Amino acid sequence: MNMNFNFNNPTNILFGRGMLNELGRQPLPGKKACVLISSGKSTRANGYLDRTLEQLKFAGVDSVVFDKFTENPLKEHCEEGGRFARENGCDFIVALGGGAVLDSSKMVSSMATNEGDLREYAKDKPFQNAGLPIVTIPTTSGIGSEANCSGVISNLKTQENWIWRYQKYTSPCYC
Repeated sequence: MNMNFNFNNPTNILFGRGMLNELGRQPLPGKKACVLISSGKSTRANGYLDRTLEQLKFAGVDSVVFDKFTENPLKEHCEEGGRFARENGCDFIVALGGGAVLDSSKMVSSMATNEGDLREYAKDKPFQNAGLPIVTIPTTSGIGSEANCSGVISNLKTQENWIWRYQKYTSPCYC
């Protein structure tokens, strides 16, 4: 069996204790971030959100926070997050949290620049516009959502789960 392929996964990973404190010194992909977090309490209670917002401010980046994600990424939250980012004039996404938030960021990025129903895109509709760039900041150790541009999303109405892979018109992820 002959197998040929080209694998390109342009991800820059900063790893180590205290690396969140280096965010403001990194070249960020925009001037207004839509910061995505879960609807839970840990990101706020552990100080990760405050430190992230502080680092963004240090870098001269404005930000807004969208905090509706649950432990399983839902279609409705991804669509709402995309509208939120678009309505607030965000030019990049910061995903701060566990795998669900990181997975959701990929769909929010795409929906921030494209209109319509996410289900249509998951089936066969191509994106017309590239998604927003994404910076991922994992707060848990999981399946590696911070290092790739795919994720799983659930549609409760249809009882479907989709494995989301970036199409031609999407943006790279940054970590």
